[in-house]
Amino acid sequence: MNKAPLVVPTMTTREVVIGVCVGVAVFAVILFAVMNMGTGVTGNTLSGIITAKRFTPQPEEQVTIGKGGVHASHVEGEYVFEVRVDTRPYEVWVDKKTYEAKKVGESYVFPRPRQ
Repeated sequence: MNKAPLVVPTMTTREVVIGVCVGVAVFAVILFAVMNMGTGVTGNTLSGIITAKRFTPQPEEQVTIGKGGVHASHVEGEYVFEVRVDTRPYEVWVDKKTYEAKKVGESYVFPRPRQ
């Protein structure tokens, strides 16, 4: 009851060429997708004039539990710009460095908020 060995027919040159072409096409699509992942969406920012600056102090400690253990940090407060775009006002939360660098009346560009 010996079984005959399974014989796999060899591939033709045509099949090899088709396989290589499909592989190159798939690689090109993946490469194109990776190269264009970092490009931003156009029209995703708004630009307006800063009409007011507001700082709200928050005398509290922020506790973070993570991989390195428990960490506590002092939160100074909340830095907010009121920016007018056309006729609509926006409240934009910024970091301390940006808050100190910009003045009321200057132009400010920020990401469009979610609707």
